[in-house]
Amino acid sequence: MNHQVIFIIALMIVFTAACGTAVAIDRVDETGELGEAPYRIQIPENWNNGLVMYAHGYLTEGRQWRPLADALSAVFLSRGFAFAESGYSRQGWAVAEAIEETEQLREHFTKNYGRPDTTFVTGHSMGGIITLATIETYPENYDGALPFCGPLAPSLVFIKDTVFDMLVTFEALFGQYLPDDARPVIEAPELSGQIVAAAFAADSSMTRLFARQWDIRLSDLVATISFYHLFYREIAARAGGNPIDNCNSLYTGLGDERSLNNDVPRYRLESGAFDYLHRFYTPTGNISDPVLAVHTTYDAGVPPALQDNYDTTVRIAGNGDKFVMMRVEADGHCRFTPGQTGDAFDMLRKWLSSGVKPDAGVLR
Repeated sequence: MNHQVIFIIALMIVFTAACGTAVAIDRVDETGELGEAPYRIQIPENWNNGLVMYAHGYLTEGRQWRPLADALSAVFLSRGFAFAESGYSRQGWAVAEAIEETEQLREHFTKNYGRPDTTFVTGHSMGGIITLATIETYPENYDGALPFCGPLAPSLVFIKDTVFDMLVTFEALFGQYLPDDARPVIEAPELSGQIVAAAFAADSSMTRLFARQWDIRLSDLVATISFYHLFYREIAARAGGNPIDNCNSLYTGLGDERSLNNDVPRYRLESGAFDYLHRFYTPTGNISDPVLAVHTTYDAGVPPALQDNYDTTVRIAGNGDKFVMMRVEADGHCRFTPGQTGDAFDMLRKWLSSGVKPDAGVLR
């Protein structure tokens, strides 16, 4: 293991706690690598022996990971909690890597600083589904979870009903305005914003209908289509083929439904790719600790309605008393203030300590 430990205040006092060996540190900021995964651990001066594990969101492959902004990690540090985050050994839809590497980092923390009294897991966007996967996979290691703005549904459902279906209906309605090398859309090597914008500009009335159908503002359409294309291509490459089948799908709400369904390109799934996306990840609803999810009321990238899927999943599993959804009345993906983040964390902690589930509603 190649890691560097930076002590902001170097004095360390070693003592033995009832649960094992622990280290009291005036303040720590440790960075390094576990295997090929970079990480950062922060421990505040007033450490309360609690830990928050953080799972970051989607980064396109090739982009360099950077730790969470200090203004957000400070939300947890100021409350006395240590804060640990893995950068994962690979970017993209790195759910498989993130589940295991977040657990490896938690074990590293425990080995070096002692077992915390309380451990939470949280994350944004893709990190939201990683947060669920973590507390479902390692329930004995966590006391609660706080997923923010995540696609809290089976990944196959999120990718099919949102990403894939938007791309194939875009092609059916606007394909005639696309250059030859951008069709079929699903198979095109790239789909630039300029190409998408030109296609939408060619039929403004259909563009408005398309935006209403997908509940996306006109100003967000181009960026959403371009990102979804990049996102889907990366997932298909990672999974080893096309994980989605739409041969049995009927599309409505976009004009002449007979023409639409005749024009939508049809694809059959590749079983290995389907299995990969099913594994990473399909929530089970098997939770034994409180999970408080937070989402904005408008999000072009991760529709808020996806949260209803997990609510149903936990109820079917008999754990409806362990899940609650809060909303922030804001526009955009993961548009939460540090204050709202802290309020949500405090609500989760109070739920854990009191055993009283909070009411769902607006987080102000």
